[in-house]
Amino acid sequence: MSPRLPLVGALVAVLLSIPAARALDALARARVDHAKARATVMAGMPGPVAIAGAFPADDAADARARLAARLRGDAARGGVLIESLVSDPAAPATLAVLTLRASGPEKAVVAFVDALERSPRPVRMAQWRMTPTPGGVRIDARVIAPWRG
Repeated sequence: MSPRLPLVGALVAVLLSIPAARALDALARARVDHAKARATVMAGMPGPVAIAGAFPADDAADARARLAARLRGDAARGGVLIESLVSDPAAPATLAVLTLRASGPEKAVVAFVDALERSPRPVRMAQWRMTPTPGGVRIDARVIAPWRG
């Protein structure tokens, strides 16, 4: 073995350590940026609707009852049948969340949903699915509305 071989190996190791150190530094910066972005997202995202349009209620149960009454009233006026309306007790504190299943003629169901979305006290459908039924359509939706005490 030549005495130069360990010297050449050491020189190659030193030359390769420079880009490796840069890569490790870039990795550390990327991890910090990722942690900051994750903290920002986890800090809380804005709700699906503005609180300025929130309807008044005494508590969460009252808010769900008022939202259910509004949905039933709008549906009855528009000729839409509410098949089921179930509350979600695990909803965030300032939101009334209901699971809705309604059916009727397509025009009536679309008008019902449109009236909810356009009203001054906004109601949003976070998840929804419309399926055809004999004589009309059925909508399954997760209905969300803000409330304030």
